[in-house]
Amino acid sequence: MADTTFELETERLQLRLLEAGDETLFCGLYTDPETMRFIAPPLSAAQAISSFRKIVVRQYEPSLEGRFLAVLERATRQPVGICGTSQHDVDALRLEVGILLRLEARGRGLAHEALMALMKRIFAMSPIQEICVRFSAECPAVERLNIRIGFTPCADEVPGEGLMSKRVWSVHRSPWYADQTVN
Repeated sequence: MADTTFELETERLQLRLLEAGDETLFCGLYTDPETMRFIAPPLSAAQAISSFRKIVVRQYEPSLEGRFLAVLERATRQPVGICGTSQHDVDALRLEVGILLRLEARGRGLAHEALMALMKRIFAMSPIQEICVRFSAECPAVERLNIRIGFTPCADEVPGEGLMSKRVWSVHRSPWYADQTVN
């Protein structure tokens, strides 16, 4: 039986667990220097294929960690990116989320729409108390996105200089989720 926990629809998007047919999407994003420039060095084709195959196998494990969702435009059913979860601190009830979009999907509000849907689902179906993002201090567009979603700086922000200097911001269930379910 398929797990529908992470099958989501928004006004313009459909999100679903990554599946074997999404290899081209995954590899295209994670090997692209422009997409990865504020995240990490791009993967080689072999690294991307290996990572993708490991991820697909783990998609139905009970943990919230490592859930990757294909982001599709509803109107065309064409893939425009990937969002999902990464680090899960079970003791702190904290989960990290992130998103990668193809160049043509950026700047259209799709990242906001996808992350909001994912975060609402996480808070609705789990005991997670805090959702965090980790992003480059050198990327003002991602900072604006995170502010718009409601993230604020954490005490454990990673200071430093240069491209890979990371900021860690979070939202807490109580104020954020209550506000989102009322609006």
